[in-house]
Amino acid sequence: MSFAAASELKLVWYVDNDQEEADTRALLDQYTKLHPETTFDLEITPYDGMIQKFQQYAASGIMPDLSLTSSMEPVIRPFLADLSKEIGPEWINDFVKGWADGARLGDKVIAAPLRVTSTGIFLNADAFKKAGVAIPDQATGWTWEEFIPKVKEAAEKSGIRYPLVWDVSASRWIVHEYQYGNHIYTEKEPVKVVMDEAAWTSTLDKFIEITKAAMPPGLWSGASSDNPKELFTAGQAAAYMSGSWQIAGLATNAQFAWQAGPTPRGTVASSIYGGDYIVAFNTSQHLPEAVEFIKWITSPEIQAQYAKTFGMIPANLKAPPVKYDNPAATAAITAMQNELNASPAYAATDQAWPQMQSVWGTVKAAVTQAVAGQISSAEAIAQIKKSADDSLEASK
Repeated sequence: MSFAAASELKLVWYVDNDQEEADTRALLDQYTKLHPETTFDLEITPYDGMIQKFQQYAASGIMPDLSLTSSMEPVIRPFLADLSKEIGPEWINDFVKGWADGARLGDKVIAAPLRVTSTGIFLNADAFKKAGVAIPDQATGWTWEEFIPKVKEAAEKSGIRYPLVWDVSASRWIVHEYQYGNHIYTEKEPVKVVMDEAAWTSTLDKFIEITKAAMPPGLWSGASSDNPKELFTAGQAAAYMSGSWQIAGLATNAQFAWQAGPTPRGTVASSIYGGDYIVAFNTSQHLPEAVEFIKWITSPEIQAQYAKTFGMIPANLKAPPVKYDNPAATAAITAMQNELNASPAYAATDQAWPQMQSVWGTVKAAVTQAVAGQISSAEAIAQIKKSADDSLEASK
């Protein structure tokens, strides 16, 4: 579709590095070449500043035309275009279900799945090889109880500084609870809180022991400025708990052989659905043009291109198979996608329920306090459960 009048679309985005910004601008230029009447005013905002940015826009009542976001915060929901109305009610069914469910709000579709991520562990394969420690195949895997002694041995015998680094993030931590069968909400409506506080507390105790046994001191208590990504990429950690969005950077910057998984399990093998959406705002003076761009960037062909460029898992199920330029990246994406596909339903539904958006902050604060010894594991879990209970009341 082409439009007679020229339109400049205001686009709010976040990136991890200069290369990602350059790749994003190239993608926008590609669209403009196909649709010369549509240009973009790209505003780069730090990811950590997105909520504040949304609050500023909402207070002014003047929203951008489009934005990248990992969640549809309550402050912007009244301004979001209903894509089931703008594109069609069946369109959302073309996307990875666990992430597409998060785009729904009642009978509306308030976002377009743009890229899907999977959380899991990366291993310094060279360190394991040098230490003579075997890595099991993906099908066999290992439990956390098996993994921790092995990764400590790999680090010690290979002369690496730390056995394990782990992103200090609520969504990265909660995977460990998922791996012991614990989740916050029911998997189907009506949404209820189903937390077994004793089971959650026991698993948090296990996590705290892992931080003491294998991680840099202070990493999860806030007492350290160590950056897990930088430590692993520099070859100073034998393992890194993060996600598929790291693959492109590792393929470019890691000077050692590395691989994704197998991610350790508890009683259950689980990853967690994550990623980003692109949203359009109903206040836009160029809403038809914004919707056309969303349709293009989430189309199967562009999804495959996008996934290859940014090292992501395609959100569109109809995207053709993606072969990355780096063999390790191709293998890593496949491994992490398989771990995501094998995850229990709650690894998707906990993220999909809008109520979860008001719980994440409490999760991170409570866990870091527990790791620091400021509160007990039981107190931390009680805080998380209260936040979850409150989220149901707030949604009524």
